[in-house]
Amino acid sequence: MTPITVLIRFETGLKPELERVSYGKSTDLMDYSLIAILALVVTLMLFVAEIFLPSGGLIAVLALTCMASSVWAAWMAWWGTSPTLWWTYIASVIILIPTTVGFAVKFFPNTSWGKKIIHELPTLEEVTGFQQETAHLQSLIGKTGKTQTLLNPSGFVLVDHERLHCESQGMIIETQTDVEVIAVEGARLVVKVKKQPTAEKKSPEPETSQTGEPVAGDTLDFEIPET
Repeated sequence: MTPITVLIRFETGLKPELERVSYGKSTDLMDYSLIAILALVVTLMLFVAEIFLPSGGLIAVLALTCMASSVWAAWMAWWGTSPTLWWTYIASVIILIPTTVGFAVKFFPNTSWGKKIIHELPTLEEVTGFQQETAHLQSLIGKTGKTQTLLNPSGFVLVDHERLHCESQGMIIETQTDVEVIAVEGARLVVKVKKQPTAEKKSPEPETSQTGEPVAGDTLDFEIPET
């Protein structure tokens, strides 16, 4: 479609008046320019999101799609009319993408939003404290204690005058039951009911007479001769 359409209007029937009406070229250029800029902004945001949000590559695909749309819109807007703007746009894309990503990697984790999205690594003091607590719980393995609450299957146990969080092996254990620490899982003790020692059954002592000789039982230790 040609950008300029010549309309001929006869007003008096003597002289035609030419009117030049400009159609859509400037409007189209503005639309494509706006699309190119907005798509480029969205592309930069998606590249930053791809770094910090796990998406399995989905965000990266969306970012590349937006970048392709931005390049296409810029080509439609500036390639034929203003090559200078076109090459300025290309240079901006080459500079802005790595600059934005590098800026986000360096400064975004220190912002309030970054701290909410990215979990900070534990400090040395926190790691040391956790190791000490784990070693303390490991030292309680084999010791006995008494349940302070109903274990269903987790609860609390008193070991060495210390109230600790514990859990059973899937069994319900009543309160004030003697238990034994058998393992440590995370920050919990794993306990089981302590087996009570059973009294050994003693064999009866043989009866003795007043002279100290053993008394024979009901059975005879000799055969009766047949008559």
